[in-house]
Amino acid sequence: MFGYRGYNKRRAFTLAEVLITLGIIGTVAAMTIPTLMMNYQRNVWEAKLKKVYGIATNGCERMLVEENVSSVNETSVYESISDDTLKKYFKLMKEGKEVSGKGYSMQLPDSAVLYISTTDDGFKFITDVNGTETRPNMAGKDLFEFSLDKDCSYVTDIGDSATNEAKCFKATAENDWKIPNSCGSAANGG
Repeated sequence: MFGYRGYNKRRAFTLAEVLITLGIIGTVAAMTIPTLMMNYQRNVWEAKLKKVYGIATNGCERMLVEENVSSVNETSVYESISDDTLKKYFKLMKEGKEVSGKGYSMQLPDSAVLYISTTDDGFKFITDVNGTETRPNMAGKDLFEFSLDKDCSYVTDIGDSATNEAKCFKATAENDWKIPNSCGSAANGG
């Protein structure tokens, strides 16, 4: 007991072992973080798309009720799309403007942009759910198109010649508001 010194050498990791472990952790993180970020972004786009669709249908239905008409073709908005007619039914953040090929632009409070134009029997909406200034601005990711008929119901019969934005909206709406993986890639190839 007196004079005996026990072997008190502590065991530790070597520098090489620590560097190898950090390298493995870094590699795994580099492979998984982009996927996690893309899934998060997709969830944000899905939530915003559902919200924009709700804004469009609610605004359309308000037109019918407040103007006491049975068809959107009889509303003041259908006759003349302008800030004055739209502000009654849609919460606009900024002044709208006519955009060639898309319709009348409305920027919503959450930065989403909604374009509205008339069709033979209702309205066509094109939306960029995260705003025109924010990428990727691609069909099936943040760009979608849908139409509402004369009684503000979603037009599901879009036809074969429909845009990629309309095809992806339909696929998303039919998929419980989850954007299918095929939309972001396949939609942009055609």
